[in-house]
Amino acid sequence: MTSKHYIKKYLIPAAVLFFLQLSSIKAQDSNYVKKYDNMLSVKILSYYDGFDFKDKVSGLNYIPGLHTGVGTGFYFKYIPFDFSVRQEFSGLGDAKYHKRKTTNMQLKGYSKYFAGDIFIQKYNGFYTSEVVSYKTKYKTLKELEYKPDLEIFLLDAVGKYIFNHEHFSYKAGFTAYERQLISSGSFMCGASLHLMKIKSDSTLVRINNSSDLKTCNFGVNTGYAYNFVFGKRSTLFSSILLGLNVSNLLKKAEDNPGLLLWPSCYFKGAYWLNFDKWSLGLTCVYNVIHHVFEEDVAVYINSRRVELLLIRRLFYKKKSKK
Repeated sequence: MTSKHYIKKYLIPAAVLFFLQLSSIKAQDSNYVKKYDNMLSVKILSYYDGFDFKDKVSGLNYIPGLHTGVGTGFYFKYIPFDFSVRQEFSGLGDAKYHKRKTTNMQLKGYSKYFAGDIFIQKYNGFYTSEVVSYKTKYKTLKELEYKPDLEIFLLDAVGKYIFNHEHFSYKAGFTAYERQLISSGSFMCGASLHLMKIKSDSTLVRINNSSDLKTCNFGVNTGYAYNFVFGKRSTLFSSILLGLNVSNLLKKAEDNPGLLLWPSCYFKGAYWLNFDKWSLGLTCVYNVIHHVFEEDVAVYINSRRVELLLIRRLFYKKKSKK
């Protein structure tokens, strides 16, 4: 079965169901979840994006350098996604950093029933470092070997269904566009799709005399999320998903050694200090995904993001006079 068949059979129906649920207007329990009356939320942020991948065959760890910067964005109440733009600052004007091209985007769509994330990442140019007993031998980037022609593209889509949707708000926990009033949590289950393409030199293992590697993983996941409310204004959020992915969906039948099963892990955490018109928060994302090309050829992806955010709510609805 080709990747097109998988997309038609599984991804398209799941996407249709997802967006239908996003449009749901059925209210949650107002004793547990507060809906803000504003139409628009504006945010400013500073961020750190961490990314590396390990080649199982060579044992080398590949690092695209440091990625820090600032950004701004907005969220409109009747659109399920928020939007932001970013400006990277790390490495500018410093001779020890090689010139790099990077793309790191995250689309978030959270409703009462579903929570979905799409991660789009592209990196050009990597430093290499040895890995011993799962610990990377970092020195300084200036002392590490640089591979300018190594390029990686990733598209990861992760969706989950929220069982306790009456009392728990994923949106309140990770974005502060709603507010959790009483501590509550929920079990979740869902599906994920991971696409990866690597263009490289001979540093990485060659498959069928080609150093251009690509793979597609499709899997299922399950986990738990919880909002812990303490004090008058504080919310602590955590979410973890464990998944099992099927690899090699893009391989031709004559080259395919069979479907290979590999685990994945998705973690999110956040702390919010909430006021009526302002929220100050710290969020983090950590994803671990295995991409398998053959039984002994695999790449381990570690993706991290930390953001410090300040959100201002604007354009409140006027309350009708009785």
